[in-house]
Amino acid sequence: MAERNRVKQLSWGQRRCLELLSLLMRVWSWTLRFELDATLRSLKEASPGPIVVILWHNRLFAAPELYRRHFKWRRLAGLVSASGDGAWLSAFMETLGIEPVRGSRHKRGAQAFRELLKVSRAGFDVVITPDGSRGPVYEMKPGALSVAVKTEAPMLLLSLNFGGAWRLKSWDRFYLPFPFSKVEARAELVAVSELAETSQPEALVANLEQKLSRITVDRS
Repeated sequence: MAERNRVKQLSWGQRRCLELLSLLMRVWSWTLRFELDATLRSLKEASPGPIVVILWHNRLFAAPELYRRHFKWRRLAGLVSASGDGAWLSAFMETLGIEPVRGSRHKRGAQAFRELLKVSRAGFDVVITPDGSRGPVYEMKPGALSVAVKTEAPMLLLSLNFGGAWRLKSWDRFYLPFPFSKVEARAELVAVSELAETSQPEALVANLEQKLSRITVDRS
């Protein structure tokens, strides 16, 4: 059990490499041109309490820059796998000013769930990739819904649609936007009352997946 709950960490040298990579990403992201839709412009002006952000895994690259540029007064936390790969991503997130919460449905799931609730109640927005970290791509899992309901926080369905990008040969065909390209940020805010209306979680997950898919644009 101790081995199962152990969180893998990086060495000092590995962390220094990630700091350099983080610097490169910041410079790269700085060149991007964001176009916010009406929902995100209203969110920026209203600045409500903590929310749960739902974002497909393959659109993560530009999310930190979106927050840094347009929502820099909001604190952001993200769920990351407890695996070795997750150790890299967790350390990388820290260099970008994002609070990592380690765990997944495979490892430390219950502990990660409690920690997500804790950071949400401390005022952090929580970002979750409902199809990560192993896919299938664009298939929403019920964990994101559980966190949103338990935190009693609104859910923001967010899609970052890239005007031009390379796509990696990963399970999710991860997007790397071209420098100086446009990023269309589209969102739909789901109120707590709407989340509580449906008594059958499967139906609600299917509905949310459909909503997120409607604002998602895929480019090869």
